[in-house]
Amino acid sequence: MKYFLFNKVSDYQRGFGEHVAYSFRGISVRGGYGKKAVFWSRILDSAEEGNLWHRMTCSLPEPARALVKISFYTSDEISFGEEGRRRPLREILRSEKMSLAEKKGFCRPFLRKEEALGEDILLHSLTGRYLWFLLEIYPQTEETVEVGDFAVYFQAESWMNYLPELYRREMGNDSFLDRYLAVYQSLYDDISWQIREFVHCLDPRTADPEFLKWLASWMGVEETYMWTEKQLRYLLGHVTEFYEARGTRRGIELFVELYTGEPPFVIEWQDWKEFEGEYGRLLKSLYADDPESFTILVREECVPTYKEHQALLRMIEQIKPVQMELHLIVLEPYIFAGGYSYLGVNSVLGQYERSTLDTNSRLEFTTLQED
Repeated sequence: MKYFLFNKVSDYQRGFGEHVAYSFRGISVRGGYGKKAVFWSRILDSAEEGNLWHRMTCSLPEPARALVKISFYTSDEISFGEEGRRRPLREILRSEKMSLAEKKGFCRPFLRKEEALGEDILLHSLTGRYLWFLLEIYPQTEETVEVGDFAVYFQAESWMNYLPELYRREMGNDSFLDRYLAVYQSLYDDISWQIREFVHCLDPRTADPEFLKWLASWMGVEETYMWTEKQLRYLLGHVTEFYEARGTRRGIELFVELYTGEPPFVIEWQDWKEFEGEYGRLLKSLYADDPESFTILVREECVPTYKEHQALLRMIEQIKPVQMELHLIVLEPYIFAGGYSYLGVNSVLGQYERSTLDTNSRLEFTTLQED
């Protein structure tokens, strides 16, 4: 089966709309009682005269939010008028000088179907090489209304062709039997499409957002709400690398970097145990003096809120060795003597300026001196 998809902004911009905005999701209309928006689609070319169109699917707003009327037009030509003065249909539909009533009057000879827009519309009664449609949207609330994800299918082999010739000859297209079989044919086509495309649902790079959490549950990724969609896709795509390192220092660094966007500072007891004297006592006060403890330092910009801080804490608790005790330190952008202040990380030395202690005295020079 062949089809046309409306799944990017340019698909809608090639048509013509009034009081509408476009996005990859479709057509947006700012709500308001008494307002009306219209959209003429681009002209769809099946490349075959007398083509039989099959169906249209789309996503709809809630019924209480908008009323949407759709009109379908078909023709084997897209330029009209007398010989030598033929006018392209595309030019007429996109004209800003012609009113909606004038355009509808011009297209009336090609009107084939007119009804309320539904999520799945059969088009078996429509024939012609070219097809275009008109949307008339009547918002019922002040909220923004979106209509989109249009797909138009054509050149489908009708199940009528599997019946004896007597039924095909006497009933033909758009008969009750043809429409009745088309309902089940559409269900069959949808299920067949889902089966063919299901492989993409198992790939983190192409899976729909709702499938990501399902994939995460397969792979033991808990509390998926704490990850953004981009982070979750990366984690599931590299899950082998992450889980091979789980429970190790490298694993903790991988998970924390994915969550915060930059590598953390991980300090273990053996990193500073060789230091003695005053410096050793300072390190002991900053970092836990226990072989089964470790400290992780992250900048405040990486976890700016209490919610993010707690989420990071829970995530590390899940991946660290069970017997190890965690100390999570958030580095604030201040300098504290004997505290968690690190040059180039959360503190910097700026350009020299004279310091004024009061209105009469200044420090001409600033020196750091050891005993």
